[in-house]
Amino acid sequence: MIDAATAVPADADLPGGGWLAIDEGFAAGAGEGGPGELFDCVGPDFPEDAVVGTAASPHFVRPPRALVHGLGVEFDDDAAARLAADILAGEAFAACLGRSVAADLAARPVDTELIGIEVEATGAGHRVRFTGADERGVRPVNLDVVAVHVGRVVGLLWFGDTPEPFSATDLAHVIRSVRSRLGR
Repeated sequence: MIDAATAVPADADLPGGGWLAIDEGFAAGAGEGGPGELFDCVGPDFPEDAVVGTAASPHFVRPPRALVHGLGVEFDDDAAARLAADILAGEAFAACLGRSVAADLAARPVDTELIGIEVEATGAGHRVRFTGADERGVRPVNLDVVAVHVGRVVGLLWFGDTPEPFSATDLAHVIRSVRSRLGR
């Protein structure tokens, strides 16, 4: 059965070795943690009232800096899932998510200054690149944001790395693995 948990990365989807799950993710039914609690960036048109289930993968990290994470949302009808997929695949959502992640990084107890955010379309979704400066110099952080959609289920995957983007080959591997579970 395809549900919200089907649309998030699992250990078996990760390329190569050395990955650590730094938390447990979550799974929730309707009314137990919908997208309003997951995303600050979906906007007022997101069909939150049509959500019947949500799930999140752990934050998978491969030291020193690679990250893979995913959120899945199941809707009660195909039209709501299509609308959600369009929103999550949009440049405005990717830019807002990038600003949110950058703000979280800037709030850490280190002296970091956010210099700028750029968003560009890629073959898979959008790449958000934010640049920060600290006592070690200026460094870019790259966050690839990808939405996958099958039927009533939408997955939002993100891949982070610095100073270079997440490997294109590894990104394609994870996306292919998640899509194959979704039957696509």
